[in-house]
Amino acid sequence: MKHENSELASWQQQLEDVTGSHSFCIIPWLHLATRPNGDARICCVANASGSYTGDYGVGLVKKEDGEPSNFGNELPSEVFNNSYMRSIRKLMLDGKIPASCTKCFEEESKGIVSKRIWETGAWHLDGVDIPELINSTDEDGTIPYKLQYLDLRLGHTCNLKCIMCSPHDSSMWVRDHKKVFPIFRSDLIKKQMGWDESSFNNYWHENPAFWEEIYDQIPNLKQLYFAGGEPLIIKEHKLFLEEIVRRGYADQIHLRYNTNVLMLDDSIIELWKQFKVVKVGVSLDALSDRNHYIRYPSDWDTIVTNLHKLDNTPDNIQVTIALAAQILNIKHIPDFIKWKVTSNFKKINKQVNASGYTQGGGLIGVHLLWIPTWLSIRVLPPADKKEVRERFDELKLWLEENCQDDEFLGKNPWGWKRWEGILDWMDEEDDTHLLTDFREYITTMDQQRGTNFVQTFPELAHIL
Repeated sequence: MKHENSELASWQQQLEDVTGSHSFCIIPWLHLATRPNGDARICCVANASGSYTGDYGVGLVKKEDGEPSNFGNELPSEVFNNSYMRSIRKLMLDGKIPASCTKCFEEESKGIVSKRIWETGAWHLDGVDIPELINSTDEDGTIPYKLQYLDLRLGHTCNLKCIMCSPHDSSMWVRDHKKVFPIFRSDLIKKQMGWDESSFNNYWHENPAFWEEIYDQIPNLKQLYFAGGEPLIIKEHKLFLEEIVRRGYADQIHLRYNTNVLMLDDSIIELWKQFKVVKVGVSLDALSDRNHYIRYPSDWDTIVTNLHKLDNTPDNIQVTIALAAQILNIKHIPDFIKWKVTSNFKKINKQVNASGYTQGGGLIGVHLLWIPTWLSIRVLPPADKKEVRERFDELKLWLEENCQDDEFLGKNPWGWKRWEGILDWMDEEDDTHLLTDFREYITTMDQQRGTNFVQTFPELAHIL
């Protein structure tokens, strides 16, 4: 069943009216993004479009020879206006959808507010003149080199090895990968989990020429986004913030994070106090043992302690729980939401975003897990998808009785409409043929880690 999201439709139309294009996204005009190995990419969600295109290199910024641009040997100024970036801008201005951007348009078709929509809207509301950006674009797609937004993954150093992750994004995964990859027989698993240690550059961000250019852009910067690896344990992340403070620009910059918060300490909070806004997205997918399994081997008591620490930080520090909806947690999410509501946090997911709505509807933030494809919620059998809907129907009744208002249930596109869109996305495709891959993957990982899927997820035991 398709649920209309009138607010999203209105935003789509406003964006098209302003730009003259139904495929415009502001990101290629403001922004550079890295992968942990230094490869440049269009944005942090572009690679997920590979689950549709079959090309898991989609989303990367390419050089003339088709190889990824990499900041270990290329300068930001060279990447920003290379032929690939210019072509992305031209496609968008022509109303065409780049292959790298499939994910956003697929989500919008289900009534889900995509990264394209919320990023463009937030920057527009923050005063960026989109028509001026378009007018400054040359016929070949070149624009003035001015970085306002950086998405930095400064290597893969991490303290966790999440079940949906890989050595690309977590150093902790390397040892497991060496043991399990030779065991896998599934061509799909081998394709999506392939990793070549000999070509992986975890030290690209030690390139002085990269930082020289980035430091020169500090006066232009308005937003920095840090994610993993785990940013709070990567030294260059903190050194960069300290340099911004030293140069006197911290009060004009928004910081954004995805972090597991296990390594949160008072020194980083003291540094955050000096920035304009700090948005901490806590990567948290379930309660207790389920989260330990998904974000292995996270410690629940430490997470809760640090959530309360964040809940008592100054007002410029905003906190959200950011959940990746996947096959392992989708049945459990209603219980997770109830826990969050009854915990009575003062500000977690309580902030109002640029559009005037509470983050995550005041509950939790959520995005879809697309890759690995065998962990997608679309892999569930029909009977299980039906049970998921029943659990969410019960949750909606509970929310109506306990805490939610008409905005959440009706107008807020990050409220109940987002969950309806996610469930619609789940039901649109029957990917039960991937259960074979799911079983091979989970069984192999349990053997390697000593974990027990059936014991941890009794509600899903029958699909293993």
